Amino acid sequence: MKVNSQVFRAYDIRGIVQKELSDELIEKLGQAIGTMLIRKKHNALNVCRDGRLSGPHISNLFIKGVLSTGCNVYDLGLGPTPLLYFSTFSTQIKNGVMITGSHNPKNYNGFKIVVDRKPLSGKSITEIRDLIESENFLSGEGVEEEKSLLKTYKNEVKNKINLKKNLKIVLDCGNGAGGSLAPDLFKDLDIELIELFSEVDGNFPNHHPDPGNPKNLKDLIDAVIKNKADLGIALDGDGDRLGVVDNLGNIIFPDQYMALIADEILKENFGRKIVFDVKCSTKLKESIETSGGIPIMARTGHSFIKKEIIKHDAVLGGEMSGHIFFNDDWYGFDDGIYSALRLIEIIADFEESSSDIFNKFPQLVNTPELTLATTDKKKFEIIERLKNEFEFNGYEKVLIDGIRLENQVSWGLARASNTTPSLVFRFEGESEDALLKIVEVFQKALFSIDDKLEIKLN
Repeated sequence: MKVNSQVFRAYDIRGIVQKELSDELIEKLGQAIGTMLIRKKHNALNVCRDGRLSGPHISNLFIKGVLSTGCNVYDLGLGPTPLLYFSTFSTQIKNGVMITGSHNPKNYNGFKIVVDRKPLSGKSITEIRDLIESENFLSGEGVEEEKSLLKTYKNEVKNKINLKKNLKIVLDCGNGAGGSLAPDLFKDLDIELIELFSEVDGNFPNHHPDPGNPKNLKDLIDAVIKNKADLGIALDGDGDRLGVVDNLGNIIFPDQYMALIADEILKENFGRKIVFDVKCSTKLKESIETSGGIPIMARTGHSFIKKEIIKHDAVLGGEMSGHIFFNDDWYGFDDGIYSALRLIEIIADFEESSSDIFNKFPQLVNTPELTLATTDKKKFEIIERLKNEFEFNGYEKVLIDGIRLENQVSWGLARASNTTPSLVFRFEGESEDALLKIVEVFQKALFSIDDKLEIKLN
């Protein structure tokens, strides 16, 4: 079978349902993963799906393929991605597949794959594609069993979270899979909860479930201000990322709330390492060092962050998209629900408002993530040309992921998106002028490549 290689991305498999993810491909993907697991001496995996409309159909096809190889399946049903990750630690089955389109448009779906508690990425994803094309599958009769872990997950989280005072929290689940779990858990912890869009609905009728885009936080901001809440939390479509709004309705970017979390976690873990991605502020690096930690910059992507956490035995990890990984009293996977509750736990320890707390970790003048649409082929070509054809005198080049230019007063980043046909940018400076200057440096280089490549700040 010849497959579309663009569906097999850096750390997951994702595409438009029916157009790129055909029924045949989905079933053969199940056969490939089942075959791979048995050849690795495993005999079972857990399967979970988010709330997308295509989820039940895709899950059935995928499980059919897995079972045909003789590999067993524990079907967890509908739930957020953290529930799938949790299943690989709380059961004897260390392998799992999450069927999710994450924050992509509603006509997308995809697969996040875990083997022996580690996410598959890069070469391993390519090997699965090659196995599908060769159709060198094993044959057998696996057994399917339905299993619910919602109660187990809730109970373990409740045993780990201790709120010193009750807070009023607005929780926006964005009609994503987090709504199947998070609201009940928050209420069980005696949080005064104001719910937004908790009903799981794959049409996403209210706003797109991507808290990384500020426009998707408007409802949350309005509800926080209207209800005089202490904090606002937004989950993405599969519940592994979070957005944060303080009591005044200000958006708190992940590198800013990570600085607060790092400061607290390092009080009990002095000298430990903390991993963050290339899109994060230099202020986060400085804050980690000030708090007694060792900062480690890594590639963007949940699987890359997890690998660095394992490699360095890091106590915490995070990235600008809102994936946060607690590895002190949790399992080191990205969990928007648990991370939100840990943040709420920290806020509850203070007498001050959340805005006053976050103001202790000031940010420079910066942009959110900016995207520039292109094609999957061109995005890599453009980044390679930026890396190799320009001197960028006066700036240090960081080539961990794309190209990041740094000097004493500013930095800027250009990288190819792992999930969409686009370029991703972020800029930061000690002043507005410093910010605009680093943007101009990148813009001149892009215009010399193609005069249609325009960075738009608004």
